[in-house]
Amino acid sequence: MYRIALLVALMIISGCREEDDLSAYLGPYYGGFDTALTPDPSDDLNPNTCSLSAGEQACGGAHVNPLSHLLMKLGRDDAGHLTLDFYRSRDDFSADRPMYLSDACRTSLGPAVEVRRHAVDKALDETQVLATARFPMRFGNEMLACTHSARLDAGPEPHMNLSLQVNPVNGASAVSITVERSRRDGDYLYVKQGGEKVPVKLDLRYVGTDDREARRVCAADDETLLENRDGYEAVCVMTGRDKWSVVLPISPYGPGVTAFWGSTRSPKWYRTSGEPDIVTYHKAVFLPVEFESGEIGTMD
Repeated sequence: MYRIALLVALMIISGCREEDDLSAYLGPYYGGFDTALTPDPSDDLNPNTCSLSAGEQACGGAHVNPLSHLLMKLGRDDAGHLTLDFYRSRDDFSADRPMYLSDACRTSLGPAVEVRRHAVDKALDETQVLATARFPMRFGNEMLACTHSARLDAGPEPHMNLSLQVNPVNGASAVSITVERSRRDGDYLYVKQGGEKVPVKLDLRYVGTDDREARRVCAADDETLLENRDGYEAVCVMTGRDKWSVVLPISPYGPGVTAFWGSTRSPKWYRTSGEPDIVTYHKAVFLPVEFESGEIGTMD
């Protein structure tokens, strides 16, 4: 019984120490997403709602609401869970008026799940990961275009990944954030050449006289030379069918009579299976800030 009580006490103490490790890094940060500003404001990570509703002439093609020049707060809720909120200005931060990541979808973040703390070598003068966490996305607008948005996350369980990085020697810290941007099947077509898999793509604009048998394939990197059935090499080649037959010297039908025949597509292509999806991300870096007394206004 005493052993159990001792273990519980040690777990509580350990948990407090872990919380203390992160409590020093709670508070305001400043930064933005690398994909927030685009040549066309309507393509910003957070869409330009002004240009969509009032027209380009009324808004002047301005970046109205991109996810750049933001304040972020790493905090805890009443239950002790890590929270992540974003703000447009110091006034909003002081009044605790967090913004939506997407106004139209009213996108916000739930408390962190899968929080992991990592060991840090306190004598090592370099950036190290102290903690990682996942924040599930919440959508105030449950439209399909929001809950399956390619703009803010295309995954089945939309979330934001956070990495808290520190340098224990000089005390520097930063928060890195990633959000899934796009996802596509990682399996690919390939041809076998020289014992290796050469990724290829089908060019359906070109077909042979019999479109059931002939296709044009091109090297996926637009550089590798492919070899067709006639030994011709090029980045793109037309496929065809090599017809073959087996002639038996002795058969019931007499000598030299074809016994069976068939054809093989050349070059023959295959498709991989089980390859990981190809995923791209929106990325952001936020650095800690300290507010001076009387500082107000936007953070632009």
